[in-house]
Amino acid sequence: MSPLVLSDADLAASELGRKRRAGVTVADVKADAVADLFADFATARADGRSDLMQLIRDHAYAIDPALVDELDGFDYPAAA
Repeated sequence: MSPLVLSDADLAASELGRKRRAGVTVADVKADAVADLFADFATARADGRSDLMQLIRDHAYAIDPALVDELDGFDYPAAA
């Protein structure tokens, strides 16, 4: 789970929390979620956890089906 979720919950009732939430866009949140997916996928792959990789792929598909293709090819050398 992202540590931002907990810190946002802690700050929600404060003035600082209201300012933070006002400055965050939906695009920012989606970009952070996608970045977290790639980081989690890389960790699962390095650990040899194909079961976890499949769960992450399923979650990525729910966000954007094109992300699955990006996950499948993100750690391979680019074609010249």
